[in-house]
Amino acid sequence: MKKLLFIFVFAFAFLNLTKASVAADSIPIIMTQIIDKPIGEQGTPPKSPEATLLIHQDGSSFFFGQALAGCPVTLISDNAVVYSDIVGTDGTVTIPASLTGTFELCATIGSQVFSAAIVL
Repeated sequence: MKKLLFIFVFAFAFLNLTKASVAADSIPIIMTQIIDKPIGEQGTPPKSPEATLLIHQDGSSFFFGQALAGCPVTLISDNAVVYSDIVGTDGTVTIPASLTGTFELCATIGSQVFSAAIVL
């Protein structure tokens, strides 16, 4: 049931990403799921594919899609959280311009955590 809900949320988010609200020159970013238990019960890797989340970057703004409004987002550098916010009702998160460099962007959707390396 959780997988079905996740697939529905992902599909709805993808449909929102294709709307005109995404800038034409934005950079697509694929966030990958962080798996807490990489080894299955039988001692082998899980057989289900790793889930992904497609977002778009336009400068210091990130578009997640309106379906993900309210999801927490964190920016990590050197294993420390340097910024956190939630996805706004318009589906975006804007990072302060004072933060520059390479960071890990993490988004939590339900019990799933997605991560991607970004450059600001």
